[in-house]
Amino acid sequence: MACLRIKLQHCLFALVLLACAGTARADAGKELFEKQCASCHSIGGGDGAGPDLKDVAAKRTPEWLVGIITQPDKLTAKDPAQAELVKKFGMEMPNLGVSQDDARKIVAFLAGSVPAASGAAPPGAGEAKPAEAPKAELVVTKELLSTGVALFTGRTRFAKRGAPCLSCHALSYPGVNGGTLAADLSGAYARMGENGVRGALKSLSFPVMKRIYAERPLSEDEATALTALFKDAAAKKETPGDPYPLAGLGFFALCLVAALMFKRRTK
Repeated sequence: MACLRIKLQHCLFALVLLACAGTARADAGKELFEKQCASCHSIGGGDGAGPDLKDVAAKRTPEWLVGIITQPDKLTAKDPAQAELVKKFGMEMPNLGVSQDDARKIVAFLAGSVPAASGAAPPGAGEAKPAEAPKAELVVTKELLSTGVALFTGRTRFAKRGAPCLSCHALSYPGVNGGTLAADLSGAYARMGENGVRGALKSLSFPVMKRIYAERPLSEDEATALTALFKDAAAKKETPGDPYPLAGLGFFALCLVAALMFKRRTK
């Protein structure tokens, strides 16, 4: 009996250590999620620049989740689910250089609010907290648009002295041209929505941008002004074409016909 009691105590002690390790892993995953993922993904707050990750651990295997966190660029070419996400959100998830171990910590955090495949909760996994409620819809004003255009084109420098958007990106908007090094941002708002655009501007997690802006993050006001610009660009793109250019062309044709008729009469 004494030996059995000792063995049971050892087993209980081992389970306690396992639970503590699981809790620590989930807590570390929460910090990593907030640093690396929260700018584009929410947990129960709806889609942003990327999909809402509520219950994702119940829908995908841990191996798949670790793979998409660590090597999303390699997964896209061979995985239909990832290819569908790229099609839906209009861009591939950037490779942020997350290690396998850190990815497992993030997955442990994501799994905290859902049951494991066996029906039991993962050891020590804490409940994932839902994302903050989305802010009220941004109201586009002339002042915000003026600031957004100035920041995009570089007429006004970012507070942290980051490079202007115009250096790499194009935008179809009056008074704005742009570069061709990176993606055209004209359709960014239509694809990503307000939360997605704002999140992407606040994180700037794409590989090249991450290096440029690592020590030069945008302020909340700067992100708001650029979001307003992208929102207005999307609205202008959806607005039917201006009829006045056609009217002007018709007037020109009418004048031309009148001039020809007058010329014939004078011969």
